[in-house]
Parts: sequence; C-alpha cells; structure tokens
Amino acid sequence: MRANIPQSLLLFALVACSGTEERAAAPARRPADRPAAAPALRIDGELAIDSELVARQVAPGAYVVTHVPFHASNVLVVRMADSSLVVCSSPFETEGTRALLRWLETSFHPRRIIAINTHFHLDGTGGNAAYAEAGVETIASRQTAALLAERGAALRDSAAAGFADPLLRARVERVELVPPRRTFDAAAGLTLTIAGEEVRVLHPGPAHSPDNVVVHFPARDLLFGGCMIKSAGASIGYTGDADLAHWEAAVRALEPLAPRIVVPGHGAVGGPELFAGTIEIVRAARVP
Repeated sequence: MRANIPQSLLLFALVACSGTEERAAAPARRPADRPAAAPALRIDGELAIDSELVARQVAPGAYVVTHVPFHASNVLVVRMADSSLVVCSSPFETEGTRALLRWLETSFHPRRIIAINTHFHLDGTGGNAAYAEAGVETIASRQTAALLAERGAALRDSAAAGFADPLLRARVERVELVPPRRTFDAAAGLTLTIAGEEVRVLHPGPAHSPDNVVVHFPARDLLFGGCMIKSAGASIGYTGDADLAHWEAAVRALEPLAPRIVVPGHGAVGGPELFAGTIEIVRAARVP
C-alpha cells in the first residue's frame, strides 16, 4: 500500500498545474488528403452507436460513450478546437474499442486521437490493442504501465471468468495487453495543450486502484473521474486493488477543481455532488 500523502501535497499537485506541458501539437495522424473535419455533432438524449455502445452528449463537444454489456463502462470523448479527439479510458475489450473508433472516424473525421489510460484495469486499458491498430496515441502513467505488465494478465483472466455469457467471456479472454505509447510520472501529472486548451491528467492518490488518474478539462468545467468516482446510488464495486483508507482523501483532493460536470467510471453523469456521494459509499465500505 502507498504511504499516506499529506493533503497539502495533493492539493499543490492539483492546483499548481504541475506536470509536463505539451505546447506544440503532435503531427496530424491522418494524411494530408483526409476528409474535412465534420461539423459539431449534437446528440439529443441517447444515440445507439451499435447494439453495445450508447453515446450521450454531456456538454458542447463532449460525449460519454457507455459499453453496456461490459459493466456499463464509461468513456469520455472530447472534441478539441483543431478537430483532435481526447478519449478518456477505453471500452472494456478490443471489439468494442474498434466499434468506438469506427464511429469516431465517421462522425468526426478527427485530425488525431489521443487516448488516456486512466488505470490498469480493462476499463482503463482494455482497448489498447485496437488503439494501436488505428494509430491512436495512448498515454498512461508509468505506474499504470508497470501494473499492466505485472498484473494485467491475471486481472484479465479473472475479469473474463466473471462473465456468464460465453461470448462475452471469450472476448475478454482474447484481450491483448498492449502498453501505452507514452508515459508520464503520476506524481507530477501531465498537462497537454491542444489547440490552446489545457487537458490536465492528475493522480490525486490511491483510491479504486493505486494508479487511478482523473482527466480535467478546466475550460469546460468537465472532469472524467473514472472508477474512483461513483455514480449516485452505486455500490463500491470491485475493491481488489482499492485503498479504502486513502480513497476519501483522494476524492477530497479533487474538490478544489470545482467541476460542473463529473463523469464516473460507471453509471450516470453528475456534478460535484458525486464527490460527497463517493465518500459516503467508501465510508460505508470501510465499516466491518
């Protein structure tokens, strides 16, 4: 278990914007004759991408895609001003991620796609093989990359065994564990600047997993909390890698960000009230 981190240090890491800053945009992922960027996509209510993926618009240019049969895992897609896409997390396995990427290509004609692995579990990294096939730039902390290499296979096999449907189970068993293309130091965090907009990747401390990070879009008042943030009325969920003793401190370290929109790893999107709700869920889970 990770040692207890003073609250002041966590808040400094969040508020001071420490980390690596990418000032220049990376070269375009697509050839020069790529189709022109698609106009802004508006979704009223829900859009069924296919029989498994459902998209909802949560803000202008921001969409939550839920991989329904695989624990209703959420992915956040944000369209930047230069038509790049930032994808937070991934669908649970390769086929679902391929389907997501096909939809992104046809709907947005993105200049490039950046995918951020939010933790080493499959709902953070399970789509990396499909991302690699499509030339997507995957980014994760060095801690996430190490945990994926050390424990990913055992976790994948355990996750597969939890599916009663043999077809779903087989799809999880086939997941190839692919490391991220780029890594950063979790303690320092990472700040990307894309078309003049900051995207901040922050590690507030161990919670759902030792390596869980959140992705903050300050200009949009939008936070992807991933699996460390619970939707209203949710259970604590999988705790095999959780740090229940430090989870509450990690959530409180996010409060100064004051986002208007908070996307949990599973379940309905909310606002900052999900912080307090998550703390209540964690406290209940700590009771013997």
